[in-house]
Amino acid sequence: MAANLPFKRVVSFLQKRFFNAHPLPPNPKLSSKTRKRKIKSESILPNLSSFPIQYLTNSCGLSLESAIKASKRVVLEEKNKKQFDSVVLFLKSHNFTNAHIIRLIEKYPAVLNCRITSNLEPKLRFLVENGIKGLYLPKLVVSSPAILFRSLEAQLKPAMGIINRYVSCLDRLLVTVHRGSWLLTSDWKGLQENLDCLIEEGVPEKRIEELLVLQPRCLYQDISKINYAVKMIRCMGVKPTDVKYIQNFRVIMSLSKLSWKRKVSIFESLGWSTKEVILTFTKSPHCLSCSEKKLRNAMDYFVNTVKVDRETIIGYPKVLMYSIEKRVVPRFTIWKILKERKLIRRTRFIWMLNKSEKEFIDLYVTKYSTEIPYLQQIYMQSKGGLNPGCKKLKKIDYDNKL
Repeated sequence: MAANLPFKRVVSFLQKRFFNAHPLPPNPKLSSKTRKRKIKSESILPNLSSFPIQYLTNSCGLSLESAIKASKRVVLEEKNKKQFDSVVLFLKSHNFTNAHIIRLIEKYPAVLNCRITSNLEPKLRFLVENGIKGLYLPKLVVSSPAILFRSLEAQLKPAMGIINRYVSCLDRLLVTVHRGSWLLTSDWKGLQENLDCLIEEGVPEKRIEELLVLQPRCLYQDISKINYAVKMIRCMGVKPTDVKYIQNFRVIMSLSKLSWKRKVSIFESLGWSTKEVILTFTKSPHCLSCSEKKLRNAMDYFVNTVKVDRETIIGYPKVLMYSIEKRVVPRFTIWKILKERKLIRRTRFIWMLNKSEKEFIDLYVTKYSTEIPYLQQIYMQSKGGLNPGCKKLKKIDYDNKL
C-alpha cells in the first residue's frame, strides 16, 4: 500500500501539470473579458432556422452569409410570404434572372416589401417606355436599386426628362444610364441649374450631350464650382463651341484649386510663363490630369535627359501623358543608337515618340535589325520584357554590342 503512494503522487502531478485535471484559478480580469465577449457573441448569433434566413436562402437563393446580413436590414414576417413570393415572380417576369434577384436583395433587401401595383409595376413600365428594356432593365435596377424607392412623379420623370432632352438617341441614352445609373435618383434640380449655366455660356447642346454620356459626375457639383470652371476657361480664350471646351471643362472640374496651382508650379519652376502653361493645357487638357509625380518625372526626363525645348512640348503636349518607363525611355534608347550609327539623320525624337507601337517597331527596329542584330533585344529589354523568341542579354552594353 505504501509502495503505491509515490506512484499515486506521480500520477496526480502529471494530471495537474500536463492534463490540467485541476487547473489553477484563471486571471479574474481575463475571465471577466472572456465572459463578456462570450455573452456578446451569443447574443448576436442569428437564429439560422428563423423565417427570414430560411426564406432568403431557400426561396431567393442567397448564400447563408448574405442571408444573415440581409436579415439584419429588413423585417420579413412569415405572414407576408405570399407578398415576397409575388415580388420575386414579378421581377422574373421582367427579365430578372436568379443572379439579378440575388444581387438586388443583397443590396436592397427591402425590395421584398415593395408593393407591386403602386410601386414596382409603374416604375418598371416607365423605364421600359423610355427604351430601357430587355436585359438593360435588370442591369439598371440592380446597379441602382434606389430607383425603386424614389418618387416616380417627383424624381424619376423629371430626371429622365433632362436626359432625354440632351441625349440624341436611344443607344446613347442606354450608355448614359449604364455609366451613371445614379442620374435617375440624384438631385435633378441641381443638374438642371448646372446645365443652364453652360447653355447661357453658349455651350452647344451637342457638347452637353458629350458630358452627360462621358462624364456626368462633373455636372453634379456645386454651382459655384461650375461658374469657376466656366470663368476660367473663358479667361483662357477657349470658345464654348470649340471641340476642346468640354475636355478643358472636365479636367478643371476634376481638380481642386490647390491641385491646379501645384501642377502649374511644376512648369513655372522650369521657367515657363503662365501663358505657356495655359497654351499647353488648352491644346491637350488631359496632360494636367496626370498626377503631380508623373508630370514632374515627365518634365524632368524631357528637359534634362532628352533635352527637349519648351516649344516642342507646347507643340506636342500629349507626350507628357506617355509612360516614361515603357515608352519614352525605350524609344529614346533606340533613337540614340540609330543617331550614333547615322542610320537616321533628320528624324526628330518627338516624331518617333508619337508613332504607334507597330509603326515604331516596323520603321525603327525591324528595319535596322540587319545592321544592328541586337536591336530588338535591346528595345524589348529596355521596356522590361522580351519576346518569347529573344534571348535575354545579361546586361546591355550598347557600345560593345554595336
